[in-house]
Amino acid sequence: MNDFLENADTRFVAMILIGIVLLVSATEVTYLLWPQIKNYTSLHASHKVLERAAGDSNSLDEQLEKSTAEVAELSHRLHGDMAKLPEKEMESFVIGRLQTVSWVTDVELISVKPGRGKQVQNFRESIFDVKLIARYHDFFEWLQIINHELGYIVIKKFEISAGNNNDEMDDPQLGFLITLVSYRIEQDVAQ
Repeated sequence: MNDFLENADTRFVAMILIGIVLLVSATEVTYLLWPQIKNYTSLHASHKVLERAAGDSNSLDEQLEKSTAEVAELSHRLHGDMAKLPEKEMESFVIGRLQTVSWVTDVELISVKPGRGKQVQNFRESIFDVKLIARYHDFFEWLQIINHELGYIVIKKFEISAGNNNDEMDDPQLGFLITLVSYRIEQDVAQ
């Protein structure tokens, strides 16, 4: 090795020494320093997330209240005012609402026949056979208000016929026989 160092060019030896120093430095950075840098950046990012979460604790309560309000609104849209009504009171509630809406819209409610439908997944059908007499536009308004008042209602069957008093040709009265179906979550399944 001494012969090599005595006979070798000084620049060549300097280059070899510089290369060894660079190789040792690169190894230290790669295996010792770089994992520590990655660990530091990861911990720094986690720290920032925790700081934001601690600062937003009031915001979490607000988000929870907002989510609760959204669930209540969706429940009202699905069930209308029947959302928290006991099943025993539901028929009289629906019949009362149908009558009230009929008075408001100038629709003559002839009869309402409640019935119990079948089980559809987690929901129980409540069926109402409704017979009424109305002008077309009054009936359409009646349907819109019923949809708003009672929530999600499906018209399962619909029949229309000429009404009793058809002297007025411009806007005659029509007879309607419709089957309204309301869906309600079964209490046994929901709990």
